[in-house]
Amino acid sequence: MWRRGERLYALLVFLVVALEAYALAVLILVLSARLFHRLTLSQVQAALFQALGLTGLILLLLGAYILVYHAYTALKEARDKALYERYLSAFTEALFSGTEPPPPPWPEPALEALLHLREMLKGEMGEKVAQWLRKDRLPWAFRLKSRWASRPVRLEALEALGLARLPETLEAILPYLEHQDPVLRLAAARAAARVAQGEGVLHLGEALLKAGLPKGALLEVLLLLEDRAEPVVALFLEKGGRGEVWAALEAIGRLHLHGLAERVLPFLEAEDPEVQAAALRALARLGYPPVGYEDVVLGLLRREEEFLRVHAARLLPLLPQNLARRALWEALKDPSFYVRRAAAEALASLDLELLRKAGEAHPDPYGRAMAAQVLREVAWNS
Repeated sequence: MWRRGERLYALLVFLVVALEAYALAVLILVLSARLFHRLTLSQVQAALFQALGLTGLILLLLGAYILVYHAYTALKEARDKALYERYLSAFTEALFSGTEPPPPPWPEPALEALLHLREMLKGEMGEKVAQWLRKDRLPWAFRLKSRWASRPVRLEALEALGLARLPETLEAILPYLEHQDPVLRLAAARAAARVAQGEGVLHLGEALLKAGLPKGALLEVLLLLEDRAEPVVALFLEKGGRGEVWAALEAIGRLHLHGLAERVLPFLEAEDPEVQAAALRALARLGYPPVGYEDVVLGLLRREEEFLRVHAARLLPLLPQNLARRALWEALKDPSFYVRRAAAEALASLDLELLRKAGEAHPDPYGRAMAAQVLREVAWNS
């Protein structure tokens, strides 16, 4: 991983080490030859002075470079900050007064100011900033296509394109979803999620199926898509593997995609417990009753995996009420503290009177204590 200016610094350090190694090698050869009386004392002294002079020269060059580099970067940062503030003020004034912005081409600090406004503003004003960005020849897409661009430059370009949210830049981003560097793949996925519109959303979905991103990253991308996520979620449910399906189920619940609620139900019978748990969470967040899968949910209450029993207990209030009451009463006997807690909270939302009865007369002492605790919390919160 390189930062700007470090390539030259690395080259200079390499030259310093190489020249020092050369000087030491010459000294070793000269001193060895002197041991065997192959060279005179004056020749040895001349070689020693040359080595010392070379060492002093390269150390002087290295020190001078470091001092100049730090002085230059400090001046450049101050200049860029002043330019950024000036252009930000000018763009903001033009945006709210309806006048024309400063004419392009714009320096990098001006583009950063525009990206800052584009990130903050939505709707009509955000689109106006996008039109301003289109007026200039943006450098980020060209940097992505360059073979010689360093990793930081590419990361900065991907971040900038994501902030700009210009749909036409999606073609420059998508190839990075196949990049061998996982960091660049993740940055490209985030940028593409911000940029994609219309048919580009499905193109992004197809690319994500091949990207090999972890499930947490896939979920992040779906959440970044916001109200555009439904086609990609449906694609993941249809063609995705374990990670894609898990991310899609999580996104359905978190983004409240009610149109896909029916498609969640079959995953209650999935072989993977984590996928089953994601389906339970999605239905609970949507408030969608698992019609026809009541026996499956009750069966999950008897599974070995604690987290499955917890999520099944939280979903029980969506079952038919009499069935849910009996199941929650039984769940208060569960050996897991977290399952008993989930059952008591679910019972509080379904039938507070039955929870009071459980707090007084439940046969399991731990279930009785949990019901009483949740009752106290309900009273306190109300």
